[in-house]
Amino acid sequence: MRSDPKRYIVLQIVKWLAYALLIAVCFFAETSGSYVKPLLLIPAALCISSHTGEIQSAAVGTVCGLLLDIACGKLLGYNAVWLVICCVAVSLLHNYYLREKLLSMLILTVICTALQGYLDFVFYYAIWGHDDVALVYTHYLLPSGIMTVIASIPLYFLIGAINRRCGSHRTNELEKTVIRNNY
Repeated sequence: MRSDPKRYIVLQIVKWLAYALLIAVCFFAETSGSYVKPLLLIPAALCISSHTGEIQSAAVGTVCGLLLDIACGKLLGYNAVWLVICCVAVSLLHNYYLREKLLSMLILTVICTALQGYLDFVFYYAIWGHDDVALVYTHYLLPSGIMTVIASIPLYFLIGAINRRCGSHRTNELEKTVIRNNY
């Protein structure tokens, strides 16, 4: 039951083009509208990372983090560093410990979004001693974080559909292991 290498390469190209299109749509959604909106690049990067290896997830985290910095008007690289760490951790957790479940992805998204919001609050508002910084947290950061976690649900299913259609990295590795053990 060996798969055709050319078909595998074509499916991988299609999968990464679909990821790039999804990331572009998330970026455009973040750069339009009001100030309170979900940070779609965070759950998109985490969901993609749950289906890829560590190096690919670091690249996805870098790209999504830089786009998030541009969309939020932050120092270039600020969110990129944090998102690379989160994406690699999610990739490692899903490759070695966690199953592909919505609940585990929601928990990881809550953790990463909460820590990103906390770091954003501390380094951009609280550390400078602005008046009424609690209002920034309750009116902007907290609603945005909640919307980000809720937005991760459709992104989880969309990215899962892309992987089922194009073949998951872990599924292909499992097939190679089974083929090696049988021959």
